[in-house]
Amino acid sequence: MITEAQYESLFAFCRKHYVQYYDVQVELADHLSEAIEEKMKENPKLSFEQALDEVYAGFGIKGFADIVATRMEMVSKKSRKQKWKLFFSYFTVPKIAMTLCMYAAMLLIGKVLTQEYHRGLFLFAVGACLFVFEIVYTLKMHKLFKQQKKEMILTSERLSGIIHSGIFIQIFFSNRFFGYTELDQMPFLPYAIISLMLLLIFISLLAHRDFVKELHRNAITLYPKAFA
Repeated sequence: MITEAQYESLFAFCRKHYVQYYDVQVELADHLSEAIEEKMKENPKLSFEQALDEVYAGFGIKGFADIVATRMEMVSKKSRKQKWKLFFSYFTVPKIAMTLCMYAAMLLIGKVLTQEYHRGLFLFAVGACLFVFEIVYTLKMHKLFKQQKKEMILTSERLSGIIHSGIFIQIFFSNRFFGYTELDQMPFLPYAIISLMLLLIFISLLAHRDFVKELHRNAITLYPKAFA
């Protein structure tokens, strides 16, 4: 059996061979320690360092590079799947009730605002609120990971897939998008379509927030030492 000090030295060995991510280091250290023990059982004359060199040689000329790349691809694929799952959860029971109520409320407001100028102004205000909401929640999510001391592939996914709601202001109020020339010319149909777009952006932000919170819980559970 290898000692605790030898096991810890495997982390330094991984860093020396360009593995900067702590979660990958943990997996490699576990794999290396098992393989080293097997080598030393087969040949008791081998030292820890000799067994380590033999095990590492088995990874080929690229070393740990393929393992890191595979891990990154796997985490990215899993994260995309989870984000879509959380997004579509707002269109299933019971969350769909909230989704439909929000859209119905926006349509009702559009009907109440008979002047087209007020419709455009209302949607502009909603878009601005979404932009502020995104900034606030992004800062909160950043604070959530402030205690993370070690870089991990797992938590790097928290930065991907962020919806920049401010782009909405440029796209959906472009003169060319619906063919009207001024903000005060907002018929009900364009209003309804833009309202739907805003709702989808909002749900995307909520889904991403849910994903980051879930990611934080999993990261602390699986790799507590990364937050120590």
